[in-house]
Amino acid sequence: MNRKKLMGIVLILSIVILVTRAGFAQQKPQEQGPESKVPESTQVTVSGRVAYLEAEGGYFIRGEHPYGVKYKIANQNPEVLEALRKTYKIAPKFEGRLTANTNTLFIEKINGQPYRGK
Repeated sequence: MNRKKLMGIVLILSIVILVTRAGFAQQKPQEQGPESKVPESTQVTVSGRVAYLEAEGGYFIRGEHPYGVKYKIANQNPEVLEALRKTYKIAPKFEGRLTANTNTLFIEKINGQPYRGK
């Protein structure tokens, strides 16, 4: 008889735990206010050399300043970037927006000149 009672109690407790855990999982997530949002992009200036690798997604910048960081170029214009890749021995200055939590750069200017990607 004690064994049947014990098994009944264990069964009831496990059902209670399952029901309460399901209730917690269905709670509405807390809404974030505008002051707690992370900005979608950050304005940056990067000096580096343009390189190309198909496996890297096309053109990217090997950072000279900051050194060693690779930035994938979001708005690639192959005509302009290929010319930069072939001719620049001195690292140009890229101005643009860096997407939050990634190293993807949306270029707006190269050496102060407006840049139009495709």
